[in-house]
Amino acid sequence: MPEFYNNNMLRGEVKGIPTERRIDKRVMDQMYEEGFLYMKYGAYARRTHGCKIFKVPMNAGFTCPNWDGRLSSDGCIYCPDFARQFTYESFRRVITKDIREQVEDQIDYYKRKGAGEKALVYIAFGTNTYKPLNELKRIYDATLDHPDVIGLTIGTRPDCVPREVLDLLGSYVNEGYEIWLELGQQSVHYHTEERTNRQHGLAECIRTIKECHKRGILSLVFLILGLPYETPSEMIETARVISEIKADAVKIYPLLVMKGTRLAREYETGGYRPISMTEYASLVADFLEHLSPYVLIQRISKDCGLDGKVVPEWDTHRFIVGPRVEKILMIRGTKQGAKYKMGLDVEELKPISAGVTASDVL
Repeated sequence: MPEFYNNNMLRGEVKGIPTERRIDKRVMDQMYEEGFLYMKYGAYARRTHGCKIFKVPMNAGFTCPNWDGRLSSDGCIYCPDFARQFTYESFRRVITKDIREQVEDQIDYYKRKGAGEKALVYIAFGTNTYKPLNELKRIYDATLDHPDVIGLTIGTRPDCVPREVLDLLGSYVNEGYEIWLELGQQSVHYHTEERTNRQHGLAECIRTIKECHKRGILSLVFLILGLPYETPSEMIETARVISEIKADAVKIYPLLVMKGTRLAREYETGGYRPISMTEYASLVADFLEHLSPYVLIQRISKDCGLDGKVVPEWDTHRFIVGPRVEKILMIRGTKQGAKYKMGLDVEELKPISAGVTASDVL
């Protein structure tokens, strides 16, 4: 059994909702016995919290160091220009009142739709740990200031989570909140990160997940399948690496080519070929088979309503893609973790990390 589960099987309450464990392997085993082919987060959360949980997306005016010039002014090759709207003006004008109003309005909206009983606030736009600590505390405190909020989910880059921010998030865990850090890793392969202008590697992700474990913070890794320059075997290797660095959950997306991006220009000149729906569904099934059975799956596709999408032309909505993936797994007679190989040694990690050995960070 992975060390993390041993260290965190703690009884307690998350904001008044009884829960036996932060990550409960026994619940997962029961779900597989019931016939689940992969570990769906929504179904898992309903069992561990005793009610339906929904996410409340909000914008707190964060920018990104890969846009604002600190690391780069170009962003990742697939990142559209609309990300710039979250830079300087909104960076300055966000105040606590705005955030509380966003949370209250969103919770009212989702409850009217019957989305669930309790909420996780999801700060989704930009790099949401990329501000001074006192500003972060003001924002996070405001998001949690609602009786129906049980916790906070924060999207960020793995290289933008300093220790003092981790300590702040850990303090919320100690107060009984469920805190998730969603790390935009996209790929574990250094050559992919370099060519897509990510401006970080795998080592930062490993370090941040380790620090999350120490504080009871739950970690999720964003991954993209279909990135240029990456082979199917490398995408499967990503599943193995994510399992071994003990991420608690993943979100898997197909690569979207958006108007105005460098990737769009590459696509228009024939330098990038998008994968088909059939290829993507098969890749997701392969990925799940090689992933640890105890990693939660929060998404396996991208609900994209953006007008700026160039390709893929097929519908990427999870309600379209999900059944296709499950059908493939059923035909194969497999499920998540069916081909999982426990263990990843230092020599296997070296070519992935490009100069940073596993012993440096594991």
